[in-house]
Amino acid sequence: MEENEVLAERTGSGQIQNPHDPEAQYRTKQQGKRGWVGYLMQAAETVSEKPVAPGEPTANFITSIVTQTALGSDEAGMAETMEEQGQMGMEKPGELYVDGAYISGKELAIAAAENRELIGPAISARAGKEAEFRVSDFIVDIDGREALCPAGQASTQCSRIEDRWNGIVEYRFEWSWRCQACPARAKCLSTGQNHRTIRVGPHPMHLQARRREMKTDAFREKMKRRSAIEGTQSELVRGHGARRARYRGLSKVRLQNYFIGAACNVKRWLRRIAWERQHLPGLQQCAQGA
Repeated sequence: MEENEVLAERTGSGQIQNPHDPEAQYRTKQQGKRGWVGYLMQAAETVSEKPVAPGEPTANFITSIVTQTALGSDEAGMAETMEEQGQMGMEKPGELYVDGAYISGKELAIAAAENRELIGPAISARAGKEAEFRVSDFIVDIDGREALCPAGQASTQCSRIEDRWNGIVEYRFEWSWRCQACPARAKCLSTGQNHRTIRVGPHPMHLQARRREMKTDAFREKMKRRSAIEGTQSELVRGHGARRARYRGLSKVRLQNYFIGAACNVKRWLRRIAWERQHLPGLQQCAQGA
């Protein structure tokens, strides 16, 4: 048995790693690689529209910290973040900047229905083993149960497939006999395929629109605003010890993370006040007059 197989057997997801803290579970980002035992933390913060000057402290503040078990999903974490902010009387943000793990056709559709923007990169659609055309090259109409291939041919069959265990719904489109004499056959089919088939979720058009948008300069410029949260994660870990759970149990770790977020905000606020007193003329005059 190889080392990676031994590791997976010993640290499989969902297995109890410590009898004194059964809620602390094992997680890894890549199969076969070493992971960690503990919990998952997701942070959200405000985004300043105005760029900061050199040496100016950030004007962004943490609005939510969600603590999950290690097996928690990013989509569930985002939903919990919105719920937590709502309980504090905050409205859902008109623009929410996230990474690719939070982007799905379902979440994009929900954001569009609520007149919000969920801004983040969509995972690239896969092609066949040797095919050049990707799923994102096909125009899919779920309501009409029809799809157009890059050569302009309409699908000949559509099947709705629902997983009875998890309820996930997909749609399978086939082109059948229309692939036989197609001039783009070599780009569309892998070796051994007689006709092309694709499988998509319930909201493929939202993903396709996002993948097209990702190629624009405007989208790349927007995504620069998200980079600040990476610095915040580093600040929480290096400056406040967020990577180490000091207590046992999800509820206590959640409380620890709330204190960490509050301490980070207080420090940012004090730095911001001190900088404004030194660099903003109006505040200097008020301080001198007082």
